[in-house]
Amino acid sequence: MRRARASAICLALAVTGSTLAGEPARTAPYPANTCVGRKQKEAGKYCKAVLRAWSAWDRSQNDRKRDRSLANAAKQLATRWARAEADALGQGTDCAETTLSSGAAQSLIDGAAGGVATAINAGLDLRRAGNARCGSALLNAAALECGRILAAEGAHVRDLQGDADGTARDAARAAASAAFGRAWTAQISAGCPTTAAQADLGSQIDGVTADLVFDTVVSPNVDDTQFTAYPATGTTRYLGRDFTPICMNGSPYYFFAKRGTVNKLVVYYQGGGACWDSLTCGLPSCDATVDPSPTGSDNPNNYHAGFADLANPSNPFRDWNIVFVSYCSCDVHFGDSAKDYPPHVEHRGYQNSRVVEKWAREHFVDPDQVFVTGSSAGAYGAWFNAVLHERVWPASKFEVLADAGNGVITQSFLDNYFPNWNFAANIPTDIPGLTDVLTNGTGIVGYTEVVANFFPRTRWAQYSAAYDGGFGGQTSFYNIMLNDNDPIAAVTWWNASCAFNTQMVAQALATAAAVPSNYRYYIGTGSRHTMWGSDKVYTDTTGGVPTLVDWLNAMLAGTPAWTNVECTNCGLLLPGDPAPRPLRAPFSMIGSDIVVTCP
Repeated sequence: MRRARASAICLALAVTGSTLAGEPARTAPYPANTCVGRKQKEAGKYCKAVLRAWSAWDRSQNDRKRDRSLANAAKQLATRWARAEADALGQGTDCAETTLSSGAAQSLIDGAAGGVATAINAGLDLRRAGNARCGSALLNAAALECGRILAAEGAHVRDLQGDADGTARDAARAAASAAFGRAWTAQISAGCPTTAAQADLGSQIDGVTADLVFDTVVSPNVDDTQFTAYPATGTTRYLGRDFTPICMNGSPYYFFAKRGTVNKLVVYYQGGGACWDSLTCGLPSCDATVDPSPTGSDNPNNYHAGFADLANPSNPFRDWNIVFVSYCSCDVHFGDSAKDYPPHVEHRGYQNSRVVEKWAREHFVDPDQVFVTGSSAGAYGAWFNAVLHERVWPASKFEVLADAGNGVITQSFLDNYFPNWNFAANIPTDIPGLTDVLTNGTGIVGYTEVVANFFPRTRWAQYSAAYDGGFGGQTSFYNIMLNDNDPIAAVTWWNASCAFNTQMVAQALATAAAVPSNYRYYIGTGSRHTMWGSDKVYTDTTGGVPTLVDWLNAMLAGTPAWTNVECTNCGLLLPGDPAPRPLRAPFSMIGSDIVVTCP
């Protein structure tokens, strides 16, 4: 989703050499994770107590005693649930907003437990002591399984970094199911006449625990019908630091989110240009506000094409949770400085992104998969913030895609203007070689080599049209840099088309050679800037390329179809692609086609 004049400031960072795969230093569990883990454990205790109340009832058929036990268990659940929320709130996290309520959890478990009891008791005559013992034993075994499964889930989510691959959780779940299986076999072998099936009971227990886990790690308090605008005002305490989100011109910052139906998360960084001195910040070279209104240009509810079309059955993200990181800081989402150029500019993309990250991790606690992406300036937001998100969701499968932000810049920009954003202040220091990126001059290739080697399970990819152009496209910013930082050069962006293509292709090839295992590039035909919000992602095969949706699905699945892609006949413009009017070299008419022809 790209705003008017949305653009990419082609940023490159520098590193020397490569590093071995590593992992960030261990950190204390985050308060939201601790709270969710406690809630899952308490839900397990409640599930065990409810099924045990039914187990005792099978022996006695004493309704009053059963109901008293159920009431006491419900009271304990509500008390402990509230205590977990209060403790989290004291640490700056609203865990009540993270999960379903204790009442909703109680209702979910009560319904499932009643179904399990009914199924087990089918075929039993509880007036007969043997039948009553059988039903009671099976219900007690179900109680233990339910409690152990939720305890395992709670321990996992509380310390995602310590159980990143889920081995401990899965082993505990398997042991719980095996114990139920042994109890079942013992009772059936002894002649228990229940008509229930072990597989059906297992499915019921798995179902209620899965529902409970889903509604504690995917907040049911986020609207699932449309994107909601969230204001981010004032000061937010996060990870030991105070963050004050703000737009470039001092106006309020907002972001957007929508709940999906699966435990997967898209973090999308919006594009919108960049500026770095008095000239570029004094002109409309970037978007300096966020309009959260229902009809606003920033509201993702108003975009319905490409991967932004959540009604398209071919869209792989149609059911995912989505956090939309709005952009108004003009620093590719990672600056952290105030500059009096003039005008006065607040480059606070890093702070804005951290506040959104805090909200995201407290509403989508443990996604199975995280897809970090962005278009234009947002491509860099994805590329540089993804390494920080890895620490937030260490148990998640990650993919990172930069859409039309390929890091084609000049050394002069890197030396003289890039420092104005103060990137250096927030580059992670525990990734070997990464803090050198601002001084060693090997470009985006070196940066990608370092992070891709440090996070070898993450798949990294860059997309660009071969001659990404138009006012606000990659060539327009590159032309500014090639012309001694003259912003007027953006108007004649086509003069940099060939130079951009040469450098972009060289960088893609070099990166693929440096990181062949988990990096891929896709170079498409034409000059369109960004692809995310275009229906070309479903149809375009011009120049012998696969459709972007097929390529992206292969990336998500990690199949051999995720390959490096470069078009043939790359200079052929597609309908709607930008071109100078009247046509200027290297753009020309060949037959009925507009074609870019470079020396």
